[in-house]
Amino acid sequence: MSSHRKPIVRIARVVLEALTPLSISTGSPDGVFDTDVVTDANGLPAIPASSLVGVLRHLWLDSFDEESADSLFGFQRQKEAKKSSVSASWAVLLDSQHKPVEGLLLGEDRTRLNSDPLLAAAAALSDDPVFRNRVRLTHKGAAAHRGKFDRSVVPAGYRFAFELSMDGATDAEWTQLLSLLAHPGLRLGGGTRAGLGKVACRRLHERSFDLKDPKDAECYRKLSSSVGDTGQLEERQGMTARDSENTWLNATLHLKAVGPWRIGQGTPDPGDERKPADFLPVTESRVRWDGSSGRESDRELLVPASALKGALAHRFRFHAHRLAGRWANHSRTENGALVDPVCPESDALFGVVSGQDQGQAGCVYLDDVFLDPEQPARQRVMHNSIDRFTGGVRDRVLFEEECLIGGEFEIPLALDYKRLERAAESEEELERIRQAMALAVRDLLEGRLALGSRTTSGNGFFNGTMTGTLTDWLAPAGSTKEAEDG
Repeated sequence: MSSHRKPIVRIARVVLEALTPLSISTGSPDGVFDTDVVTDANGLPAIPASSLVGVLRHLWLDSFDEESADSLFGFQRQKEAKKSSVSASWAVLLDSQHKPVEGLLLGEDRTRLNSDPLLAAAAALSDDPVFRNRVRLTHKGAAAHRGKFDRSVVPAGYRFAFELSMDGATDAEWTQLLSLLAHPGLRLGGGTRAGLGKVACRRLHERSFDLKDPKDAECYRKLSSSVGDTGQLEERQGMTARDSENTWLNATLHLKAVGPWRIGQGTPDPGDERKPADFLPVTESRVRWDGSSGRESDRELLVPASALKGALAHRFRFHAHRLAGRWANHSRTENGALVDPVCPESDALFGVVSGQDQGQAGCVYLDDVFLDPEQPARQRVMHNSIDRFTGGVRDRVLFEEECLIGGEFEIPLALDYKRLERAAESEEELERIRQAMALAVRDLLEGRLALGSRTTSGNGFFNGTMTGTLTDWLAPAGSTKEAEDG
């Protein structure tokens, strides 16, 4: 394109780190697991440009109107269309020395996949993926029809590099676009409301080139196509998200275990020579960085956010029904069977799937957290079931469980308040959402809501506190106590 048509070229080269595991799916199962993560030509995890630009457009709409989004990101409506001013490359994986893996590796270059420890671990995910078992429970506490599934993930800590560019826009729009890389809603892939997909900008180099200026034009020609080349760009630090302080409410749940607990079903540690217990806590490895050097950590204890979200959602529905005066005997089928009544408050806050192509996403975001493997003590507990006639152990019901004893951890929680206001049908419903959420969180923090397995046997209770801006919204003076008494 001639320089007079595009005199200003704005380029940014960005490094993103997955703070929690990523699950950017191909949309099809791989024959073994229900989802398969996107990979590049080398079989390494990658982030498609469409995912990046799609999330940026969504975040732009969070702060601006649809007209400005159409003007910047383009649109297609029948015969009316406009090209996007924003372009992005695929985000490619960084190796242990912080160098991007670009293009198809052939010949001697392909040995890099085996010689670099991070690339070797990432390539192994194609044959032996890390996955999460998920289940959706009904009001009866059992798995819902077609509610048992798994999701393949890319472990937390991996870093990706990509290029972002803009033409035909203003400096202010460019600055606003880059500020979205610090937005609290910057999450990629699936399961973003249940702990997955949270990313952070670790490095950003950018520059605006005026191609009519000889010096800028020369620097632009020297800039190679590699996303790792930042020699002609300037590092930018201290980005802040636009208006996020008013539209997003953040909090941290500080939880301390009371007694034994276990969440999920883990896999045995290959380095442990002892016979593994039949039921284990969930552990996952992740990538840790020391400056520009990365390494894969040993397995660490994992607290998946989905375990907390499911428990909170069920307790929230109870309080929302109670506050609205909806009782179980009001909802029965023709044959008299009780059914779970519709809960519009839960649909607005946690989202809902209604039909194949209908539904809405939730407004609450929780993050997976990792624990120090040495912090909670581990205890093996033997379980059996006694035959009431013989007094002996019943066949196949003698098993061993490894529980965690004690331990503390913090779970970040965020609420997209602007989205919640749009989802709530009235001010009265929004107030019920606030009260029901406050009561559900209070039940968790005061040891009345258990998490994980064997909760009916005394496992999974916690005490704790919550801090952050969300706390102020949830508990205005006296309102929670009035709702509890009502």
